[in-house]
Amino acid sequence: MDGSQHCYRALSWYAENLNSEDDQLVFVYVAEPPTSAIAAGVTTPEQMTAGLQEAITKGKGLASEVTQKCSELGIKAQTRFLERIAHGAGPALVDLSVEENADLIVMGNRGIGTLRRTFMGSVSDYVLHHAHRPTIIVPPPKESGHH
Repeated sequence: MDGSQHCYRALSWYAENLNSEDDQLVFVYVAEPPTSAIAAGVTTPEQMTAGLQEAITKGKGLASEVTQKCSELGIKAQTRFLERIAHGAGPALVDLSVEENADLIVMGNRGIGTLRRTFMGSVSDYVLHHAHRPTIIVPPPKESGHH
């Protein structure tokens, strides 16, 4: 959950299709650590602390945004919000799906073209291929005129 429209689209899909009060929803926000900047000598430990603080603040903001959105969508499940500082959201999400013993992973994606995805990789592709649990990827709506 990074606050993007893609995440909220996945949440809406969940609300419309699954939404059970027996569910437990675990939202995960993954922030990249600023360690590479430290290695390059660009960042001081103070700046790193400030960077982590900023990530935590963003995470807290997202958590309240998500809580609000869940009530708007009429989601009845219990919700929790986890923050992780990690290199790469994909591996962090896979690890957490194991830790949390997730029955299902629901994600949105940007719908970037195949060629671009081949070069860049995407978090949703990574999770789909490494999580070894049911994963639903909610694509962006088709633009009219494209089939």
